[in-house]
Amino acid sequence: MLRITAILSVLLLTSAAHAQPEQAKLLDFFEVKVRPVLAKHCFECHGAQKPKGGVRLDRKEFVFKKRAEPLVVPGHPEKSLIVQAIRHEIDAKMPPPPKAKLPAQAIDDITTWIKLGASWPDEKPLAKEVDSRNHWAFQPVKKPTPPTVKRKEWQANPIDAFILAKLESKGLTPNASADPRTLLRRVYFDLIGLPPTYAEVEAFAKECAATSQQAALEKVVDRLLARPQYGERWARHWLDVARYADTKGYVFQEERKYAYSYTYRDYVIKAFNDDLPYDLFILQQLAADRLVALDAAPPEAQAAMGYLTLGRRFLNNIHDITDDRIDVVTRGMLGLTVTCARCHDHKYDPISIKDYYGLYGVFTSSIEPKDLPLLGEPEKTTEYVAFKKKLDELEKVVADFKTKNQKELAAKNRKFRDELAGLQRKVDAHKANSPGAPPRGMVMVDRPNPGDARVLLRGNPNNPGAIVPRQFLPVLVTGKPKPFGDGSGRLELARAIADPKNPLTARVFVNRVWLQYFGSGLVTSPSNFGIRAEPPSHPELLDYLAATFVEEGWSIKKLHRRIVLSKVYQLSSAENVKAREVDAENRLLARANRRRLDFEALRDALLAVAGNLDSKMGGPGVDITTAPFSKRRTIYAFVDRQNLPGVFRTFDFASPDASNPQRYQTTVPQQALYLLNHPFVLQQARIVAKNAGSPATPKEALHRMYKNVYAREPEADELRLGMEFLEQSASVARPADGLTPLECLAQALLVANEFAFVD
Repeated sequence: MLRITAILSVLLLTSAAHAQPEQAKLLDFFEVKVRPVLAKHCFECHGAQKPKGGVRLDRKEFVFKKRAEPLVVPGHPEKSLIVQAIRHEIDAKMPPPPKAKLPAQAIDDITTWIKLGASWPDEKPLAKEVDSRNHWAFQPVKKPTPPTVKRKEWQANPIDAFILAKLESKGLTPNASADPRTLLRRVYFDLIGLPPTYAEVEAFAKECAATSQQAALEKVVDRLLARPQYGERWARHWLDVARYADTKGYVFQEERKYAYSYTYRDYVIKAFNDDLPYDLFILQQLAADRLVALDAAPPEAQAAMGYLTLGRRFLNNIHDITDDRIDVVTRGMLGLTVTCARCHDHKYDPISIKDYYGLYGVFTSSIEPKDLPLLGEPEKTTEYVAFKKKLDELEKVVADFKTKNQKELAAKNRKFRDELAGLQRKVDAHKANSPGAPPRGMVMVDRPNPGDARVLLRGNPNNPGAIVPRQFLPVLVTGKPKPFGDGSGRLELARAIADPKNPLTARVFVNRVWLQYFGSGLVTSPSNFGIRAEPPSHPELLDYLAATFVEEGWSIKKLHRRIVLSKVYQLSSAENVKAREVDAENRLLARANRRRLDFEALRDALLAVAGNLDSKMGGPGVDITTAPFSKRRTIYAFVDRQNLPGVFRTFDFASPDASNPQRYQTTVPQQALYLLNHPFVLQQARIVAKNAGSPATPKEALHRMYKNVYAREPEADELRLGMEFLEQSASVARPADGLTPLECLAQALLVANEFAFVD
């Protein structure tokens, strides 16, 4: 009976596991095959604007509305009026003559969709049916007064007052603070992405005992914020948003690598370390070229514009490239899905197709110059001299070919054009791969004659509509927006985003920072603050943080300090039974969320505890996947957008194809297999064992390994089990290339849960 029950349970679980993916496929079929047909052929007459015959096909509620002759009967296309109409089986032929009948494939797709159940995603009210000006995210940020709470020690930091007030309103009590070692490990990983040493843990524990945990933590936080590793850790979070990669993706007839992508990564690291104000950080990433021309920024700031230029190249389709740039700016900095308005007015947010093409004109009025600006005067090193000599030779070959074959190239002779492209690829490859190439900024500059764009009806470049002015999003402007008139408008756009009165910019950024500390943002959709976003769990706290962030000069380090020194950040992650009953997702933060190390922190920690981490900063990306394995921090890994190495995907690295608001977390067998078998992990295990066991007794070696890996002494049971393993393994034969018993123990410590989690 038990066996039968177990089998039935497995079958039920399997069925449930398949249900969600199948439903997702059906919804994808609708979005890919059906909705575009409706938008192209039906919405003009049966959309929101005076729908003919009272029939609307743009909204789920109208399509499935009860009526004498239903438009759609899920599972029964033969009973569905819409199928009869598009097949021209009834008098109400759609589209009506003299328009041509829908393509056969479109008719088949709609018929199949209905036969499979007519899946249509749930929809919230349209922006036009909701007063969008009343949406919380579009309201001005006003600094609220922190509430009064019963625990006076929670009143000192306004963050704690807001959190505790919510907990008290639900009758909940927060956990006690984490122990010193756990807290120090949490702070180290969060601020610099590396574990503390045993000596640092001991010193912190003594400081806590001598003064207080709060006073000791303040000193630690100030030290960590001043370390260069802080910039390396927090730059990686921003690079996820910026969809950073070192290659272009699918391109042909040109060099795949970005020659100077690393200059943007290094710029972001330096910006965080220098505590560059966030508003200036925005301005430089969108318009550093203009700021340098105005003497408002140093030449090296031009590296910041990799934010715009390091995206996918979409086979050099300018429309897709521009769409990607609009997306990374609006989702990354404003938390709005503006690119949903590329083909039609946004279905939910108050963003029209005209608003989209108002921004589109800004980016199509900018170009990437052929000669990228140097980021300072290059040093005349041996490598640079060799690079320059070879570059001059290659460029002369290109120039001579153009001169010799002017007529053929002017006539667009394919043979000669392909030959020229091949010569140019050699030049670009030399720039991308030569160690002597001086760093350059991947900038955009204004076109000599910038201009407004036409609306592309249905997003079709072959169907241009009215010209729209380049301007900021009207929903974020009081009154009527003023058209941009300063060149392309990029600088004006950047200033509008960085304006302290903008209701979104500060809110979006402080929410991104909060997310990294607590595992979830106050707003759970970090790159979507629109109508469909869930409201913030603590709206007053979000506005307090945003307002204070601006008041304190957009200082990111001050924001970090305020959050990390709060009581709520220091809570233990131990189970809180009552809180779980009331708040299963821990949105009210009665306890700390236990968080896994991301790929970068995991790999860097492996190197750090082995004493094998190279602290060198900056420079071109390095290969971390093949032997001899690089010792550089993972942020300096070469990111190949088109062929992202399997280990990156295995450990949930952010996809570089689009802006990433938050990383997924998966648990898959490949993770365990990598940690148990990969030569890189085995190499670190051997080093840990060697550092602990030479010279030392087995017991001393175990103590050293626990100190090196976990920054603590082993517990009695751990010591006993370790000694038993070493004794029992002493007489067991092992392969010549296998791990020794002590190395096996070292590997076990490196792959155990305690090493893989922040807490």
